[in-house]
Amino acid sequence: MANLFGHLGEVDRAGLTDWALIGGLAVMARLEDAHRPTRDIDTLSRQVDPEPKVTLLGIAQSETSTGVLLPDGTKVDVIGVEPILDLDALPDDDRHRMFVLSHWWMAETAELVTLTLVDLTNRGGNVLARCRIRLARPAALVAAKLQSIGTRRGATVAKRESDAYDVYRLLRTGHLHEIAEELGGAPADLGTWCVSSLEGLFVDRSDQTARWLRNVSPAERAEAGDLSALGSLMVEEFRRLGRPSSAPHRAGVPPPGR
Repeated sequence: MANLFGHLGEVDRAGLTDWALIGGLAVMARLEDAHRPTRDIDTLSRQVDPEPKVTLLGIAQSETSTGVLLPDGTKVDVIGVEPILDLDALPDDDRHRMFVLSHWWMAETAELVTLTLVDLTNRGGNVLARCRIRLARPAALVAAKLQSIGTRRGATVAKRESDAYDVYRLLRTGHLHEIAEELGGAPADLGTWCVSSLEGLFVDRSDQTARWLRNVSPAERAEAGDLSALGSLMVEEFRRLGRPSSAPHRAGVPPPGR
């Protein structure tokens, strides 16, 4: 983790502008807990010129299809996001539509924070690293993770499990009301799609999702009934806020896990 935090500083010093930390490392930062292994740094940037990956090549050993590889083998992925969301220009295919909406929303709502990594094995705790970056908010992270679950294919299909675990941890750790409220303000139909997807993941397919969580963390004790209750609570909270609890799924974006 100290190594990854150090690389966040490198990314910033490389000159990448208007960027935010997303993905698994961002979830851990929000939870203040390294709840699962990760070796990658996922970012997005609204930088237009030069392209974000061109800027990151200044600190890289080589480039990958989705970002760059640093000299020590750490992979930094970067997703380019349009500065302004044009609803009329959204893709017709829902798979791509939800990708665009969730990632634009992450960039739009990310907030500037100071992250401090502390070693608690010593009395008083030693500060191992500190950085100031823009960090994706919990609701936007949930939206992006749900979108990823439904589109994982081939070599990445197993990552559905860690995506689901990240969503579960964000909902369970005191963020449920905040996430429901923020999803109500998500662009277009992203919020209603997310809540419908959460219901499918935690209520309709709670047995499968419980197995996924245990595969990621064998010590995880969540049972199907616990997940069903969590999913139902999320739908109820969303409905209490006056939002519709379901959205139609057009061909192209299956609910997560299908």
